Amino acid sequence: MRRTILILTLATSLSGVGLEAQVTARDRAQQALSPEMFRDLTSLADEMRTSGIPDEPIYVKALEGNAKRVPPDRLLPAVRAYAGRLGEARLAFGVDATTPLLVAGADALQRGVSPDQLRSLPTDRPRSPMAVMVLADLLESGVPADRALAILRDVMTQRARDDRMLDVSARVRRLIREGLTPQEAIDRVRRNLLRARDGSLGPPVPPGSEPVIRDRILDRVDGTDF
Repeated sequence: MRRTILILTLATSLSGVGLEAQVTARDRAQQALSPEMFRDLTSLADEMRTSGIPDEPIYVKALEGNAKRVPPDRLLPAVRAYAGRLGEARLAFGVDATTPLLVAGADALQRGVSPDQLRSLPTDRPRSPMAVMVLADLLESGVPADRALAILRDVMTQRARDDRMLDVSARVRRLIREGLTPQEAIDRVRRNLLRARDGSLGPPVPPGSEPVIRDRILDRVDGTDF
């Protein structure tokens, strides 16, 4: 739940609504961190910003680590590694990538998705952060990359809502638990998707089957679990 709140805070701060009245993540970091840590963090954020990387996620990640009492000698290297993944995501998605998309891409890279796989997401439709997270979830489940990208292409073509994308991953996981191989599971879910005129996948997935993708954004950093 705490990470979900962090995501919502980040999204709100980037929404352009009432920015003047908001306390930014940078402001909160200045209050929460030691002067030395804040100075080093600001230097890192400034360095990344010159490369086109937004600084808000960097301060949010530092605040998360501080809240978990990560020692200072581990905090800055972990945030630096996270900033590096934001940079990799920007190279994969291009200069027009939104901040939420970069955050999702950085998390996906931490979970084992390659930059080439991020680049392989369809470009004829807007790339959504949720599509990136579902891709990571499917690959973690053992689904072959070509199958995962194919079903995401289908879902994105149908302009499906985020919950529809989450449903894909939840159903694949349920079928795997029932004994299907990851490839068999994704092929069955894709067949059902293509047969349905409205893009639905059938009855609701039983409670507890849904992947916890939303809470994985801003969840991990190289070598350090915040």
